[in-house]
Amino acid sequence: MPSHAPVTAVRGTGFHDLPRAVRHWACDRGAAPALTFVDHGTDRKGVATTLTYAELDRRASAVAAALAVRCRPGDRVALTAPHGLDYVVGFLGCLYARTVAVPLYAPELFRSNDRLEAVLRDAGPSCVLTTRAAAEGVTALTRTTCGEATTVLLLDDLTAADGPAGTATEPADPGDIAYLQYTSGSTQSPRGVLIGNDNLVAAARQSAEQSGLTEQDVIVSWLPYFHDMGLITGIAMPLLAGARAVHLTPMAFVQQPYRWLRLISDYGGTWTAAPNFALDLCVRRVTGDHMTSLRLDTLHTLCNGSEQVRSESVRAFAEKFAACGFALSGHAPGYGLAEATLGVTSALDGATILTFDRAELADGRVRRCPPEAPGAWQLVGCGTPLPGVEVRIADDGTEQPADRVGEIWVSGPNVSPGYWGRPEETRRSFGAELLRRDGSRTAPVWLRTGDLGFLYEGELFVTGRIKDLVVIDGRNHYPSDIEATVGTALDGMPVATAAAFPVTDEQGERLVVAVELRRAAGAELPVTRAEAVRSVRRAVGEHHGVEPHEVVFLRPGALPKTSSGKVRRHACAERHRLGTLDYLETEWWTA
Repeated sequence: MPSHAPVTAVRGTGFHDLPRAVRHWACDRGAAPALTFVDHGTDRKGVATTLTYAELDRRASAVAAALAVRCRPGDRVALTAPHGLDYVVGFLGCLYARTVAVPLYAPELFRSNDRLEAVLRDAGPSCVLTTRAAAEGVTALTRTTCGEATTVLLLDDLTAADGPAGTATEPADPGDIAYLQYTSGSTQSPRGVLIGNDNLVAAARQSAEQSGLTEQDVIVSWLPYFHDMGLITGIAMPLLAGARAVHLTPMAFVQQPYRWLRLISDYGGTWTAAPNFALDLCVRRVTGDHMTSLRLDTLHTLCNGSEQVRSESVRAFAEKFAACGFALSGHAPGYGLAEATLGVTSALDGATILTFDRAELADGRVRRCPPEAPGAWQLVGCGTPLPGVEVRIADDGTEQPADRVGEIWVSGPNVSPGYWGRPEETRRSFGAELLRRDGSRTAPVWLRTGDLGFLYEGELFVTGRIKDLVVIDGRNHYPSDIEATVGTALDGMPVATAAAFPVTDEQGERLVVAVELRRAAGAELPVTRAEAVRSVRRAVGEHHGVEPHEVVFLRPGALPKTSSGKVRRHACAERHRLGTLDYLETEWWTA
């Protein structure tokens, strides 16, 4: 695996906004491939289409010219198009026209439109961009949520002939809002995070510099464009650095995870990113026959973020794909959130896996312990702060020492100015002052993330979200930790995911564990229901000192999740209280 040490300055990252970067590369390296989209929808083997930097600039300028006729600078423009090149062209066209992009997804038959409708109403777009293939559903949705006056434009009808490069409105000022990034809504309703042009460029530059990207790099991504991880790492970062991006759809990856690794192998991919579940999916479903033709030795960085990074997943992926050239040092666990335009920290030299005393962490103290010690909790470090980012651990606004758990606070040029149309929530989360340990106060520049963690030898370790904490008999319990224990206890069963959450009755707060299975009801399971419940209760009791009040099993797809796949624990608790979760009935268990 090639060494790829971070550098202090990457050529091409000195731009003030993304449009200027793309136009620079269109002039400097116009024939170089900018984006390749591999479509598995029409051919299972994949059909590749590529836009050069010059073609991308011309097409984005055409979209900007069409928007300039219908919108004013600062108007919101919703992107409700399918995953593909048209979507990227539309996003850039919004930036070229100085409008505010709202990256969303096209309505789909198998997905509820509730979130999409809520976001459209909240954003109030003047125009909606989609494609001919999705036009009927998007137009109907737009009419019911935004009104008849909202214009719907078809991206595939806006060709480069509609406006030569450079004729659209001049690129926006750095402080202008580039787009609204709607949060996934794992603990509350989605909120539109205001992302300025300066935030966007800072975030893309930070990730590029942390990984030392050059024009020779190839970034391979299946992450959705409406999610901050897909938008920054799959679009903004490679375009800012003048690199090449190769994309496939999220659905193509989920259907066959091998496709992601195949594109890395075929195109000599050097950088990629994915949530932790993607590693598990590859370990479980990529077969030996597929592995014989894979070459992953060009991959210097696999960024793992968006959800809790699990040591078992990191090790299993490295072990399985070592024969294909992938090394453990290629793992780059990271931490970020939409309010920081994605990135906060990222590992530089592979994954750091350490064990800590679970009971001490529950009490807010950090203490290392041997892996075999009772109550040991193995955590994966999320790396060090990205260039220009500062991270502190705070409790009630006071900076904490390195041996304490607290709320993660973040400051840097990538941090958003606030939420769209929510001044009170903006005041609570942004612009906080931190009381230093020496008694002095900082400027009001800190973002309260709502996440819990600690710094150990300069590296960030994340333990969970404040709002998800389970507190029983005065002790804190981290749901993600309990859920990992449940997965281990049910090893051999087709577990898709689990959710640990509290319920309150007259006796106080009780722990409930809901386990979603992968296989359809009626499939033979290796143990009886009673045995599975006992295994979960015994494992959680031994490792966490609390016995679940209830252990329930659910059908595939039953746990409520965000658009990015995170379990919505609060929604799980409410549905369980109402008895509306899709439980797997006792008679379906055949073992």
